[in-house]
Amino acid sequence: MIFDYTPGNLLVVELDQKKHLSKIYYDYWNADDDTLTPILYGLAKGLVDSIIDREIGSNSRPLIIVETMSDTMYLNAFDKFLQDPNISMNPLNVVPAYNKNSVLPLSIFYRNHGYNTFILLDNDYESRRIAEQLKTNKFSPAQTIFFEREGELLQSIEDYIVIEDYLYAVNQTYEIKLRKEGYTGITKEQVLAQGEKGIVENLNALWIKHDGYWGQFEKEEVCRYICGKIALQETSFLTEKTRNRLRVLYRLIAERIRQYQNLTPKV
Repeated sequence: MIFDYTPGNLLVVELDQKKHLSKIYYDYWNADDDTLTPILYGLAKGLVDSIIDREIGSNSRPLIIVETMSDTMYLNAFDKFLQDPNISMNPLNVVPAYNKNSVLPLSIFYRNHGYNTFILLDNDYESRRIAEQLKTNKFSPAQTIFFEREGELLQSIEDYIVIEDYLYAVNQTYEIKLRKEGYTGITKEQVLAQGEKGIVENLNALWIKHDGYWGQFEKEEVCRYICGKIALQETSFLTEKTRNRLRVLYRLIAERIRQYQNLTPKV
């Protein structure tokens, strides 16, 4: 599909049958709003506001773009779980991208409309590539936030959760989902034996070893379980260690917002 928006310039969009808008060529990502807004609806599952005024975000709360809907669910749920007014970001102004290819155009779109835009990223090859693209498009290093703890990059937001706590949710989910396949609770030792960097990567590897009988590990299902339990205030499986780790995440976001605000000239 090709969108023609100015003489001599084209925005080229490759379509994927399953994921709808799969790849954007960013060289011409400065179209007028009549062209951009419907495209952005596809990129963000319809969660992009119909923006006409290019300065509409100037007086708005900082906006955080995340790579997945799971990241959005976790950020909102963990904020309620912590119940810490000193670091609470409620109500969060979070926009989930449809996929990793959507992160950059969404970031540019909101930045160009006056929002203090921050991007929260995993630590994998695609996310690091996104960070380089953001830098090329004149985003400040303070605006690009990788998940990290104690100076160490984390693969995903799930790695803020203590392994045993996360596995409780995994086992509760899959003992029902895979009961016909004879699933039994997996242990921390089984997970770490896979030798991958993050909890999700280790579980993906473990699932693959079961020759397809277990299907594909779905972190979204585990996310729904955890967020649902937080909504019901049934959080006894989440330990104080997990709570403290999550505080680190919200402090990191708050610190980056302060850094950027200090760097931004006051008008």
